[in-house]
Amino acid sequence: MHLESMEKIDWNRVKTTIKKWKPGEYVRQTSIVVIGVLITFVGSELVTRCSEQKDIKSTMLLIKDELKNNRKNFEEIMSEFSEDEHLSALLVEHDMNIRSIPEDSLKQFRFILGHVRSYSYTQNALDILKSSMLMQKISDKELLLSLTEIYETLEGCKLTMNGYYDMKEDAFRPFYLSLTDEQISTANEGGWEAWEIYVSDKKLRNFLRIPQKYFTPDYRKRVRQKIDKMIRTIEQKYGSK
Repeated sequence: MHLESMEKIDWNRVKTTIKKWKPGEYVRQTSIVVIGVLITFVGSELVTRCSEQKDIKSTMLLIKDELKNNRKNFEEIMSEFSEDEHLSALLVEHDMNIRSIPEDSLKQFRFILGHVRSYSYTQNALDILKSSMLMQKISDKELLLSLTEIYETLEGCKLTMNGYYDMKEDAFRPFYLSLTDEQISTANEGGWEAWEIYVSDKKLRNFLRIPQKYFTPDYRKRVRQKIDKMIRTIEQKYGSK
């Protein structure tokens, strides 16, 4: 209100008007003010809650997309590992007797020992949820618990998978660096003679037995199911966009 407007107010008239109010009118006028304040407060609270729900939804959808990417990375590293697993199963099945294995079967694995990978996952979207005040606004605590457990599972997979490739590098690199030029040439052919060179090294031979039983048979299935279930739950609760 401008100063000019305030100067024009006849305060004596205002006082006289209030004095003329009957008790009921005073209560009624006061109630109108109180109700107005309450309406404003409730309205503000509803706007705040609506904004929070939108923020929660957008963050949960980010987590859903993050889980999809993490699942893709999980499938890729497991696909890579499957090659090591198949080679190991083949060698163990024949008790490391190289000549009892078809040479063509061995040649398809001729470069596999040099394949060293690393697995990683992201949790940036989850960190956004944790670092904000939104997490405590989510009433479904079982959902939050399941979400935390999935990321813990991914962390366990990362440690286990990278531990395997660390072992692989430790077993193969020193051995490969000790080979003569002639042995390297033979090894690159990937036939019987190549694998006889490989299994002649005790450390490398023992390592080659590991992949076939490195994970339990249902491990991959359980990880996939956990991620897929959470993705579906988020979509059902928060939509797909």
